[in-house]
Amino acid sequence: MDEQLQVKETILQLERSLLEDDTRLSTDTVGNLLTEDYLEHGSSGQSFSKIDIVTNGLDSVDLDIRDFDVRILSEDTVLATFRTCDTASGGEQLRSSIWRYQPGGWRMLFHQGTPAGK
Repeated sequence: MDEQLQVKETILQLERSLLEDDTRLSTDTVGNLLTEDYLEHGSSGQSFSKIDIVTNGLDSVDLDIRDFDVRILSEDTVLATFRTCDTASGGEQLRSSIWRYQPGGWRMLFHQGTPAGK
């Protein structure tokens, strides 16, 4: 398998896991997927650090990932871009994540969600 395709599949699997309750409701699991200097600009307009996420936890979501793509930025850093669709409300968000490979695996460094127009 092509290295870029393998990285894309790995990052897609990690992004999907972050939408699943088994991951989202476990602060240890979520914490292990984020870098220490993680920053998120959420679709709500609020910003969050790793400490915010681990301390307050994450809510359950029912989102589907669409139009997923990965760009390799350097040998250890990639940019993932995709859309999510809320299966209940139909609302869509544009999302981007920067992932960095560190000892132990891929960790998310940055995430941004932006409401998408229909």
